[in-house]
Amino acid sequence: MSSSLEENLKLLTSDEEVLGRIDVRHVDQVAYQVVSQKHGRLAILQSAEEKSIWKRIISRLELSFTETFLATEWRDVVLGQAVADADGYLAAKRPGRGRALGHLQKAQVWQAIDEFTSELASRKLWTYDSICVEAARILAESPSKPYGHVVVDEAQDLHPVRWRLLRAAVSEGPDDLFIAGDTHQRIYGATVSLRSLGIRVAGRSSRLTINYRTTAEILGWSLGLLAGQRVDDMDEGLESLSGCRSDVHGSPPRTAAYATKAREMDELAARVRTWLDSGVAPAEVGVAARSNTLVDDAVTALRRVGIAAGSLAQVLPGDAVRVGTMHRMKGLEFRCVAVIGAGEHQMPMAGAVTPVEEDKSLHAADLQRERCLIFVACTRAREDLHVSWHGNPSPYLTPLL
Repeated sequence: MSSSLEENLKLLTSDEEVLGRIDVRHVDQVAYQVVSQKHGRLAILQSAEEKSIWKRIISRLELSFTETFLATEWRDVVLGQAVADADGYLAAKRPGRGRALGHLQKAQVWQAIDEFTSELASRKLWTYDSICVEAARILAESPSKPYGHVVVDEAQDLHPVRWRLLRAAVSEGPDDLFIAGDTHQRIYGATVSLRSLGIRVAGRSSRLTINYRTTAEILGWSLGLLAGQRVDDMDEGLESLSGCRSDVHGSPPRTAAYATKAREMDELAARVRTWLDSGVAPAEVGVAARSNTLVDDAVTALRRVGIAAGSLAQVLPGDAVRVGTMHRMKGLEFRCVAVIGAGEHQMPMAGAVTPVEEDKSLHAADLQRERCLIFVACTRAREDLHVSWHGNPSPYLTPLL
């Protein structure tokens, strides 16, 4: 994403002096640099080991909570609200957390979280979230700031710990923060309130309604994926898609169902070949899938018929079709896009959705995030969109078919 922004920046100016004063980076890279300068090289806790630590704590304390619940509570409530001690946690509100906790239960949760953070400290392990917390503290205490202005792209996907870091990275003043985001494209993180984080946008924001990327036909069809969804505006209100439009017209999106994955891959190759034969450059063709496994299947299918293709997880030559997960498609655009594997078992992906019995609110948020993910994938297309699946279609697609 940052590399794509950097390339686009060079389209605006070739002045090396100007480009040298602009730092295009992921917020986690900024955080790591700030913290490593103070603490040295940081050891990052891997997700499998984090889950293992939570499981051990649950077993030792004989708790009824799952590791997912505790990890989310720590991230979204404790870190999200900058809770520092047990009293702070007992008093904390828990908006968006579907499972209500009594006083005794909150005391148990805090004990588990305290043991978790103590183990991380003793082993000198960090998570990307805890690095952001420490970076924000360091910058807040420093009289000098690393940046004079900060432009935030894809703002809807940032966790509160990253917002505190960005706020601390630039002194308050005119044009200190410029924020661009679309909460209908949130595919990471939780709902945030900029107001609660000390970032004032009320009366200073503009709502953009004209889509310059895609055609009216693709936009209208894709908006149908989000029909009826209540989406926040990042400032304790609700956002609306009413009035959004494109003034460019083209072909309506195509949908196709296949009996097997093999058949879908064969037809994908035929579709891509048609695009290439019509004069579309390979790098202007994107293929989006929900899983890395399906990405590999698509690359194999394309290469089997002599079409140069590769995963967006790698550096690709200019003459290759781009294939990537829906997450990796974020921030990119192509003349033609094929969204594959949009079936009931891929969208939503079961492993990405919290069970409703574990946390009702988180379950609903996960389902909406999966819905936004396919919306993001479809709106990467500028001129032509093809959506396919094998077996039954995703329930997100059913109302549109």
